[in-house]
Amino acid sequence: MSTRSDQPTMSYDPFGEPVEVACQGTSAAGDRRARNVAVIGFWLVAVTLTASRIYFADEPVAQMVANAHAQVAAFITAIL
Repeated sequence: MSTRSDQPTMSYDPFGEPVEVACQGTSAAGDRRARNVAVIGFWLVAVTLTASRIYFADEPVAQMVANAHAQVAAFITAIL
């Protein structure tokens, strides 16, 4: 395995100019753990909101579509 050193290395920008880049050390275990907890928390909230919208809605999707269709039809007839 290779180890990273803290010595600056030479790299080149898009225009071909040399740029010194300091290699960053590996992130601490706490940083990685915090990032993993944040990602898991985000997806847990996203799945919970999606599941509650799909499965715990007050009325079935077909009924919501029928109500929307009726409202649009009523709006169009009121305009004409």
